[in-house]
Amino acid sequence: MKANSYRLFVISYLLFALGSGCTGTAHLSEGERLYAGAKVGISKADELGSTKILKADFKNAVILPRPNKKILWMRPRLSVYSMFKNRRPKSVGNFIANRFGEAPVLFEPKIANRHRELLAERAANDGFFKTTISSDEKVRKHSVKLLHQVLVRSPREKVDGVVFPPGSSTLTRSISVLRPESLVQPGQFYHLEELMGERQRLSDTLRNHGWYFFSPDHLLFEADTLHPPGDLNLTLRVKKEVSESERQQYRLASVTIYPDYDLAQQSAAALRRNDTLNFDCIRYVFQNMPVRPDILNRQIILRCGEFYNNNDYQATIYRLLNLNVYKFINIRFEVSAESDSLLDARIYLTPYRPERVEATLSGVFSPSFYYGLRAGAAYNHRNLFKGAEALRVAFNGAYLRTDKSNFDFEDFVVSDISGRLSLPRFLFLGEKQSLAFSTTQFSLRHETNWFQYNLPELGRFRLSFQRVQAEAGYLWKKNRRGSVVQEANPLNLGLQYSTVSKQDVRRQLIEEIPNDTTGASLALLTFVEYKPNYTFTFDQRLEPARRHTRYFRQRYALQMSGYTNNKYLPTDYKLSSPLNLFIESDYRQYQKTNARNVLALRLAVGAGIPLRRNGTIALLDRFVLGGASSVRAFAPRTVGPGSQARDTTSGNLNVGNYTGNLLIESSLEYRVPIGRFPELAFFMDAGNVWLTSGPDATDASRFRVRSFYRELAVGIGTGLRVNLGFFVLRLDLAFPVSKPYLPAGQRWVAGDLHFGSGAWRKENLNWNFSFGYPF
Repeated sequence: MKANSYRLFVISYLLFALGSGCTGTAHLSEGERLYAGAKVGISKADELGSTKILKADFKNAVILPRPNKKILWMRPRLSVYSMFKNRRPKSVGNFIANRFGEAPVLFEPKIANRHRELLAERAANDGFFKTTISSDEKVRKHSVKLLHQVLVRSPREKVDGVVFPPGSSTLTRSISVLRPESLVQPGQFYHLEELMGERQRLSDTLRNHGWYFFSPDHLLFEADTLHPPGDLNLTLRVKKEVSESERQQYRLASVTIYPDYDLAQQSAAALRRNDTLNFDCIRYVFQNMPVRPDILNRQIILRCGEFYNNNDYQATIYRLLNLNVYKFINIRFEVSAESDSLLDARIYLTPYRPERVEATLSGVFSPSFYYGLRAGAAYNHRNLFKGAEALRVAFNGAYLRTDKSNFDFEDFVVSDISGRLSLPRFLFLGEKQSLAFSTTQFSLRHETNWFQYNLPELGRFRLSFQRVQAEAGYLWKKNRRGSVVQEANPLNLGLQYSTVSKQDVRRQLIEEIPNDTTGASLALLTFVEYKPNYTFTFDQRLEPARRHTRYFRQRYALQMSGYTNNKYLPTDYKLSSPLNLFIESDYRQYQKTNARNVLALRLAVGAGIPLRRNGTIALLDRFVLGGASSVRAFAPRTVGPGSQARDTTSGNLNVGNYTGNLLIESSLEYRVPIGRFPELAFFMDAGNVWLTSGPDATDASRFRVRSFYRELAVGIGTGLRVNLGFFVLRLDLAFPVSKPYLPAGQRWVAGDLHFGSGAWRKENLNWNFSFGYPF
């Protein structure tokens, strides 16, 4: 009994010591106290009405400075800072303190003074002009917390009337015309944000109707101080100091384009050698014309004789950028020498080098499953026929040498050769010039999955599944400031077929199709397909100012196909032509949690749905899981379908192993930069594939809503990345914690980790070396 009491005392003492040490206050000097935050209370008389709007504004007014973060009573980051901070700037201790720690936020009297100023300002912004603010300090041994009390002494002011600028000038008349749509109307409560929004609205509208030099700062709302309590009269005025040029409405006198501008070579002598060309009121000055004038004219919305329009200016820049031909675009406006009410527009375009070659090489390795290489190369031409036509020819391939004990094939090769030609306009369709960009694209692709087999009954042979696909369609974006891009490909023709290195093996395999109850051998037959598709993409990832960005991709495709005749099949054997619907969803979000740290989440769902009873999905259209950009704790093509047990001892040709027509996949990853280029990542992946129909679907492989989550393959791991900006080098190490192919009740293996065992490491550790982020 005494021994148990002694152990309890020791444990309690250690926990107390640990908790005390993590408060981070041990290194404070005498008289120093941590700032522990602030709270704001509001009091008023009942007859003064609601003050609900103040709560959120007051909360934001006192958020700075931010106190040291706490977990219960502990401040772990402050403790790390106190433990490792020292006087040597480049020491390891200072690196740890600055990267993983947090400097103490000390209380100072000026914090309370600044809070009172902000609270009074926020109250006035919301229409409460008479307030009294008192502050109290809640002092503890090592910290100080501020308690502010705001007494509201008058009701919230309402706007009784709004007077727009009087006068007969073009500017004041134009402002008065915009009054009906004003954001500030009589009867509304006074709110400073609405006044600022109204000034911005008027300025934006005026700049779209010729007032090039006008800005929101040129407008001023004046308040009538002699008014009954609760009512307020506002007068909108143009400031007296606004100059005549800022009050002037401008038209465009000329538009001059320098399509091959290079700042380093634009000397006076070089400019004298330039040629000129007039095309639809636009003058071109050039030595070489990289892009044809008719293509540039289609992108440039600015026109001579029209009033200056800021929307047209922004749209012109955006459309020129989306040609992907120019590295720098600069549009300057100057008052014309012909008249003080005219502007000359000069557009300076600096082109990219038109040709670029890319190449990637990476290795993949899993001790008990496979090893191999991935390689890729691409040739890009931005301006193939001087019409901003973009050509891309790319090759991607991977070779894997497999462990025969885990696969029914020995070697696996994937190759993808593609070519795509994009034109910066719609062909055969009319288009609105208001579109942010519009593209017609043509593509041709050849895809191969190549397997090396050595089976007892059939011997050694090579088998490949190939697809040739031609596609044509449109890509467009409606709004310049939007994040939505749409793609429609009404023409998509394909041919899927197989090859076998030994003709007698091919004959034998195809002759077994009528007796194959699984339907897997149908993948050996040739069929043609028509597969129109539509893709909707919402992407905020290129908006760096956002702390929280999202990406969403939704794709729909309808596949209509038919098998061709085969001489090895009986003449009376009937084949049902596949008719399938494909739906794919991919959602990602990225949250900046601290400085450059990012929490990334991905959820992907894909389904190939046969529209005919007991229909099948072709092998190249099925989903597979595992690998460097999937569930990284598992090798490629080693997960699923469902809880189907692995079987590589049967000696049969199981070409559909580990494939499914339904996919669910998710990843959670925390990315932590540890220097200028290197990053650490900690991640968890989960997913599986299932079969929902078809002759090869079994009880173990079928998808069930009530139990699918028990069949998810789950892996965790860590990674090291080198982020150079233009590409990311990635090395990930992961291991499984849930194996769906094990019997029920034995799938969760998180409690059976043996990092010290070579056999365990060989079977479970998966290395992935690649380029780019996994998502």
